[in-house]
Amino acid sequence: MAPKILMGDMPELMEYILKNLKNEIYSLYSCALVSRHWCKMSIPILWQDPFPFNRRSPLIISNYFSSLGEYEKIILKECLEECGINEEFSETLFDYARFLKVLDLLSLESMAKKWIDLKLVSYDRLINHIINLLLKLFIESGATLHKLDLCFSRYFQLKPEIFY
Repeated sequence: MAPKILMGDMPELMEYILKNLKNEIYSLYSCALVSRHWCKMSIPILWQDPFPFNRRSPLIISNYFSSLGEYEKIILKECLEECGINEEFSETLFDYARFLKVLDLLSLESMAKKWIDLKLVSYDRLINHIINLLLKLFIESGATLHKLDLCFSRYFQLKPEIFY
């Protein structure tokens, strides 16, 4: 019986088990390492609400950069280089933006600031650019949001072209 579960012959059961682990990040990461099938089922759950405070490393921002279009990557790379950040965009196995279900702009801004702090630069101008690019990515990825919190700090400026 165990091999059938591992092979994915009972997807409803697997999905139910993994959804009950949605607040157990380390357990979901462990499940993602069991097999390809478990990975394909665990990753969307892990990435549906990626921005809560103190749950994730700010390095997840880099994973989203790899999903940007070529034009956006060039613009972001130029902006980062102006601030002294040399960032390479690695290829990822998944389009993480597509799995997004909960988006809180205040948490996104906080995570972007932490990412910039890791790079040891001043983020006054850079923060708006990164958040706007990520918002554009989330919109274009076709993610189906279950929750959207539009509260953000008074320093953040949403670019009007995002709504086009």
